[in-house]
Amino acid sequence: MQSYAAMDVIELRPVDRREVEEVLAALREFGEVPADVVLIFADRNSARELAGADVEGAKAVESGGHYAVVVVSPDKLSLWRELAAISALNDVDAVSIWARPEHAVGELAEILSAALYRRVVDLYIARRDVRLLATRFNPQDIPVEADDVKRSLVYTLALDATVSMAVAGFKSLAEELYLRARRIPIYNLYGRFRDFAIKNFKFEYIYNYLSLFSP
Repeated sequence: MQSYAAMDVIELRPVDRREVEEVLAALREFGEVPADVVLIFADRNSARELAGADVEGAKAVESGGHYAVVVVSPDKLSLWRELAAISALNDVDAVSIWARPEHAVGELAEILSAALYRRVVDLYIARRDVRLLATRFNPQDIPVEADDVKRSLVYTLALDATVSMAVAGFKSLAEELYLRARRIPIYNLYGRFRDFAIKNFKFEYIYNYLSLFSP
């Protein structure tokens, strides 16, 4: 174990100083997260053992309230997403946006909470470097058509990074990208839902909207 700039670094694969500095620079640029984080450089096999799944860029792993960011390759967006994920789980204001209240039960509540968690993660990134988020977003991935309308709306929200961009204050860029989305039958319905979600970016409001929603 080595320590760089007050962050513990564990090397489970050969890593040169340049890669370490590149990753640390990305972490410093992101800023503080509300938890202690250990940095682990690992190959794909070691990363799979640590994370329980294949890791392409980076992956945050939690154990007993402690976090490690496992790095297979120094991809800035992947690193930032994992730091944002840690922040979204530990920042009270962030949790108040995506967390499901006890009275909201069932599949719709579960998938909406997961979708808003993803939007909050991207919100952290948009506030720091919206272009980084925009260049990796493919508008042709949305909307999504599922077996019913409400699921379609929520599954699309989970993928729609333009919502996070708009909430972060980059509305022109968000609309420019959203206009490139697929014009499938649910496009207009999702557009109205999306507008509401941007203006009322909190689980309770969006869940109530969906509960009252009829196509």
